[in-house]
Amino acid sequence: MTQSNEQLRQQYAADKSHHLPNGRFQNPWPSFTNPPFTKFVKHMFTEYSSNPGWESIKEGRAPQVVSLDYNRIAAPADVQLTWLGHASLLVQIDGANVLFDPVFSMRCSPSQWIGPKRYTRAPCTVAELPHIDVLVLSHNHYDHLDWNTLKQVHARFPDIKVLAPLGNQPILSSLGFTDVTVADWWDEMRVDLPVGGFTFACTPAQHMTARGLFDRMATLWSSWVVIGPSSRRFFFSGDTAYSALYNNKDKHECPAFTQIGNVYGPMDLSAIAIGAYGPESLFGGMHANPEQAVRIHEDVKSRKSVGVHWGTFVLTSEAVDEPPKRLAVEMAARGHPSNEFVVLDIGQTTQGL
Repeated sequence: MTQSNEQLRQQYAADKSHHLPNGRFQNPWPSFTNPPFTKFVKHMFTEYSSNPGWESIKEGRAPQVVSLDYNRIAAPADVQLTWLGHASLLVQIDGANVLFDPVFSMRCSPSQWIGPKRYTRAPCTVAELPHIDVLVLSHNHYDHLDWNTLKQVHARFPDIKVLAPLGNQPILSSLGFTDVTVADWWDEMRVDLPVGGFTFACTPAQHMTARGLFDRMATLWSSWVVIGPSSRRFFFSGDTAYSALYNNKDKHECPAFTQIGNVYGPMDLSAIAIGAYGPESLFGGMHANPEQAVRIHEDVKSRKSVGVHWGTFVLTSEAVDEPPKRLAVEMAARGHPSNEFVVLDIGQTTQGL
């Protein structure tokens, strides 16, 4: 990182406007708005049963699930990504294996008896993963921080290094993890591995957190940047929005991604959320739509991106294959080659350009 980039990072890090006096957190930008809770309740009870996602699944429009390519995983490119479904990723960079937001359970819910259920299977089990050097979590929602999966990760890798945003230490400690570092936005952590030294940067995102009724915004959420010893760079958006539709007449856009691009870009490979946005009048403050995902791709200066956060659970009201279709249209409309922002089969591996 150049001196000017480091000065920018320190400038952004000094801004603690996302911290509230009561110890909780907020999205500090006008690009975030949140409709009244009553609107979400009405949506759940009046529109959820007619969700186009269910019909698209019945019509066979879900993504394919393929077996992991263990030959590619055993001899990885300098930076490559294997999509494990939803926002779960195996990222291999400069010889390190990094696991992001692993969720292999049947449901993303407090209970395996009720809640959003997979309509595509996980491509592997924890036991079938390669050795993992670092576990990285973006936030505590059940579709990103899954108790059962993390118990299995800890059982297999009891000494694994774990990185997460502020406030997640208690739940990770209760899972048995002992080497845990929690970070604020713009914090950098050096992780030394046998293959070299890596920088993990906890970067902003526009989202929210809760695992129960009383812990809303009690823990932080984030995106992440990984820089390998060769200076190759990977970006993970985590769960994020870009510009809320509700009560955002001036169409404010989240400035965080331009800031991330200014400090850490260009990215050799990125994973950017493209799904779980419908209806956008409700979820636009929390989740980016495909057109906004292209803007994030541009803002962080990504050479190649992969669309994630779709194709696994019905969380919102869009057809399951709508996100990749809209993504392809927007990439063409903005003059990008189609191989610059792609979608994968679940289990498929791709490498940076």
